[in-house]
Amino acid sequence: MNETILIVDDDVRIRELLTESLNAIGYQTIAASDGHEALATVRTQPIDCVVSDIKMPELDGLNLLHHIKAEHPAMPVIMITGFAFHQHREQATHEGADGFLVKPFRLEKIEEVLLRVLSRARAASAPTRVIRDILIVEDDVEFRVLLAEIVEALGYNPMSVADAESAVRQINQRCPDALITDYKLPTMSGEDLIRAVKSTHADLPIVLITGYAPSISGREFADGAADAFLMKPFRIDRIGTILKSLENPAAATA
Repeated sequence: MNETILIVDDDVRIRELLTESLNAIGYQTIAASDGHEALATVRTQPIDCVVSDIKMPELDGLNLLHHIKAEHPAMPVIMITGFAFHQHREQATHEGADGFLVKPFRLEKIEEVLLRVLSRARAASAPTRVIRDILIVEDDVEFRVLLAEIVEALGYNPMSVADAESAVRQINQRCPDALITDYKLPTMSGEDLIRAVKSTHADLPIVLITGYAPSISGREFADGAADAFLMKPFRIDRIGTILKSLENPAAATA
């Protein structure tokens, strides 16, 4: 993880403890002893998340939160409090706080809250992919027609071919927005088709459908052999779920 966390607390012991703990689990950290210093840091340095105490002299955590959200609405802010929790949580929620920690807290708890708010932030900022044209590669004519009908009913524009070679020609002539291919194809397997396509169209999302996949493991899918996998038989609505996840992969992961 390369995220930079700004830690804001006027208590030097808490500040140093959080800095050491977050550094140990892989985060980059910057420390500030008060709200004014924190606000200056946010304005001049790239920060991925702010973790701030609420009770601080001069510019307290709630006012710091207000300023940050006014200038950087998407920046996650986690508030720490040790008293009047419900009152402060209501105020902080109104100002847009993304997470809360109540003193005393376990170090595992701040890691859990950070993972959650940073995942949400990444999902919100990730660009969505528009999928409209979908190429279906299936040598079984009945199943090919069925898939095309399902895809069309979901609001997409299906194109279909019966073999991998035709799929490669189609992609080179008019690249679709996504590819759905069977694993077992004549002359070239779906796995080989995926690798051939990814070598020239690395960003093209591909769904592999099969009743058996002797040489493909979940780890290989994660490494890029395919973007999604369906084992026959499958529920029809599963195709729609997968296509939606491919349009916004960060959100689906989060």
